This record gives sequence, C-alpha cells and structure tokens, in this order.
Amino acid sequence: MKKSYHRLLYILALLNICVGLQSPGLVSGHTSMAKGIQPLTQLDGRSLHQLIPGNIRPLLLPKEQEQFLQELEGFPPDWGSLQSLDHTEQSERLFQLNRARDKARLVHKKILQQPIAFVWSGFLRQYLPEYQGFSVALGPELTSTSWGIVRFKPMGLPDYLVAIPSFDSVKLFRNQQQDGEQIEIGVLFFGTLVADESLIYGFSHDQKGDGMVLPVVQIEAVKYFLNAPNRSSN
Repeated sequence: MKKSYHRLLYILALLNICVGLQSPGLVSGHTSMAKGIQPLTQLDGRSLHQLIPGNIRPLLLPKEQEQFLQELEGFPPDWGSLQSLDHTEQSERLFQLNRARDKARLVHKKILQQPIAFVWSGFLRQYLPEYQGFSVALGPELTSTSWGIVRFKPMGLPDYLVAIPSFDSVKLFRNQQQDGEQIEIGVLFFGTLVADESLIYGFSHDQKGDGMVLPVVQIEAVKYFLNAPNRSSN
C-alpha cells in the first residue's frame, strides 16, 4: 500500500511537469510548491535540447545566447569605454547604459515574451520521505560568449525545490550520500524575460574587467535531469 502511494506521488509529479512544459502559461496558475517538486529525469544518452519542448527557445549554447542577444539588442556594449578606475564613475556609466537599453528593447515585444530555457547546476541534498525525493541546492552557470559572460538571473523561484528520482535510484543515492558522495544534477529553468529589467549589464567581481550580461527571467517551470548533459542539438 505504501509503495503504491509513493508511486502515485511520482506519477502525479510527472504529469504536472508534462502539462506545464507543454504550455508554460498554465504553470503560472500552479502553486510555487508544485512548480519546484518534479521528477529527476535520466538523460540516457539524449541531448539536453531533447528535453525542451518545441515552443520554448533553448539558450544553452554560447551561439544560441549570442543569437538571442543580437536579435534583442543588436550589438554588444563597448566594455572598454564602460570601465573606469573610479568605481563611482564606472557604476554611473553602467547605470546609464542599462537605463538606455531597457527603454530601447521594449520595441521587441515578441522576443521579450518568447518562452526560453536555460540551465543551472545543482546537487541533491536532504532526503525528504514525504516526497520520496531530495531537496535541491542550486548554483549558476556562467557561459563565455562574444558579448561577455552570460549569467541568467532567475526570478520567482519556487519555495520548494525537490527532485524525485526513480524508485530504484532513491536507495542508491541515499547510500552514496552516506558514503560522502555529492550527487550532481542539472536544472532546466523555463520562463520569459522580465520586461522592465530584462537584461542587466555589469562587470564580473571574480574576473576583473570581464563584462557580464545577466538576463532576468521570470521562472514558470523547472525540470531536473541526471547525468552530464550533452548540450549539442540532435
């Protein structure tokens, strides 16, 4: 009986993400908790692009991000002219750039409203018996492009991030954790740019002088996957 109940929980979670990914707009009506409690998908040799529905634009590869930015912005900033040894002066230059570009890109409504997908890294944390899954810790992915370093900034993250593995995998993962192993996963985020502040330009704190582009995305759905992703399209 108990096993059947947990199997039902898994099936319901799977149905939830299938419905949400077919129509991201529907997901916004779900609770924040439901958005973040999802199955952990095995890639099994598939590319990560195969997990993204056709109506959602993948922004995983540098060339995909560069093409998207070109359509939205036209050309990258002149990072050299934005830099200054005076921190206050540099901040003012970035402020003026961001304000001007925020206003200019509002004409690209179709692109701003286009559902997109990007990836972050993560790992499994505490096992939660009530979900037969694990809480998820997140970490951003940084992509080097001709525009600068791209780092997506998710907004409206679900309150609960729980990955539900297959039944056979739960015991394996718990044993691995007891042995001190860290189980890495990937996290696909689906959403649309925040219209009022869709991109933020700045400089990296870790790599001095490197320009950064931060697309600000309102999150509509989440999907977890296991195994190192093959991000090339098939």
